[in-house]
Amino acid sequence: MPLENIMSKDLIVANINDNLNDVAHLMREYDIGFIPIAKDQKIVGVITDRDIVINCITNNDENACIENYMNRNLITIDKNENVNDAIELMGKHKVKRLLVSNNGYLAGIVSLSDIIKTNVDKNLFIDNLKK
Repeated sequence: MPLENIMSKDLIVANINDNLNDVAHLMREYDIGFIPIAKDQKIVGVITDRDIVINCITNNDENACIENYMNRNLITIDKNENVNDAIELMGKHKVKRLLVSNNGYLAGIVSLSDIIKTNVDKNLFIDNLKK
């Protein structure tokens, strides 16, 4: 099954100049735990709810710019790839979400929970999570 059929397409994107507090509020408002970060209309990083919690508590600075804490290692997959490819990529990089691209542009996000809702081969899924 192509990822295009299961990915989230209604994306919330933060600006690189936003602070941790702003992004935490976006996550709460939209009930999400992962936000791509844009600079000049280009995705340059991602940040998770875990990143925010750890950095706010560790550094006690909710007003810090997310640029200082975002993950710049973008793990992407093409929208035409299938669910099994996504599972393998998630297992390889030990991530729960992937940015889905279409001709180099952000088209959506696919998460483990999106994949679990499909009729994916459970053994392949479990084997890749163990890696």
